[in-house]
Amino acid sequence: MQMRDGTVRAAFIALTVAVSSGVATFFTLYSLIPAARAESPEAGSLYVGVLMTCVIAVQVGTPALVRRFSLRSVVLGSLLVLGVGALVTGTFGTGPLHGAELIGLLAGGVVAGAGFGVLIVAGSQGVGLLVPGLGLGQALGMYGLVTMLATALGSPAGVQLALSTSPAVFGVVAAGLCVLGAVIAARIPRITGKHLGDGCSTKTAKDLPVITTSGALRLLALTLVFLLLAVVFLAHGITSLPAYARGTVEPALTILLVQIGAAAGRWFGGAAEARLTRVGAITVAAALVILGASGGMLGTHSLVLGAAAIVMGAGVGTAQTVGLHMAMRRIDAGRASVVWNLAVDGGLWLGGVLAGLALARGILDVGILASACLFAVVGAALAVQEHRRERPRA
Repeated sequence: MQMRDGTVRAAFIALTVAVSSGVATFFTLYSLIPAARAESPEAGSLYVGVLMTCVIAVQVGTPALVRRFSLRSVVLGSLLVLGVGALVTGTFGTGPLHGAELIGLLAGGVVAGAGFGVLIVAGSQGVGLLVPGLGLGQALGMYGLVTMLATALGSPAGVQLALSTSPAVFGVVAAGLCVLGAVIAARIPRITGKHLGDGCSTKTAKDLPVITTSGALRLLALTLVFLLLAVVFLAHGITSLPAYARGTVEPALTILLVQIGAAAGRWFGGAAEARLTRVGAITVAAALVILGASGGMLGTHSLVLGAAAIVMGAGVGTAQTVGLHMAMRRIDAGRASVVWNLAVDGGLWLGGVLAGLALARGILDVGILASACLFAVVGAALAVQEHRRERPRA
């Protein structure tokens, strides 16, 4: 099914808007329990751990779902599942955390995580299927910008709504938002990715190997480790940093600033890679993350903490777009989307769990410093690797 430019543009917009509704809902859930139960960091850590475990568990099979049921059906269905999970989480978001209440809360995390895990892989895979190869980098940057802006605006608004009213009210609103996203997803074409003509560039697609997930993980190992560590800092920025800076900056504002920075970084990574080269983009991403994380750790003034949140988010967003583009240039869109999302969600899982535990034990500063050092080493190694890969073509 070869599509005209106007059809591709409309499909890309529908995909981006639909996924954005789910991303905003999910990241509110990710931050909600840690923010709502700041007096019990272990509860937030447990919920985030369950949520992210389910996100990761379903991702490997998502390209097969797209091939079997089409991109439209998978995006639409996963949004409805996510909406149910948000509704259940909101229902059990307050009150005692033991017995049936705890089981209900964690069940909401299971359902929401499964829905989002499928949605986010299908979304980035859909960009690769819809957009011709030469425009892929810019399309990924724009897709990342819009989805992260939705998160930047929706996640703090959702947290604020839940804290000012109740998690149950948020659950109803989030479920309605997901239903709206599902309606928009009905505009996405029924492409499956089975054939080279399914919305992608034949010239580009024929040169990309279709390999297993384990093979993709080995091929892109260093890139994915770099991406995972970057997202660990994003997890810190939307869970432990809001709690850490609570006396100086409102939690919802901290989350907003981190997400705005990440949105800008997603666009920057797509627009600037051609000008800076991938080596330059990797270096900028690492420097921004480390600078922002250090500022958040050392700053005591609200302006310093706010600026640090934006800078750190920008570095993470740049790393995300550059990492996804690197993957899609080397392997097929479906598998690239899987391994990229495994790294991102692995970072969210690891960062969310460790941040809660470090905050509870009073060792958050030590954890940030150690993570920054490790990230600098991995970033330098990846830059050297990419420099060697680019040098023969210079």
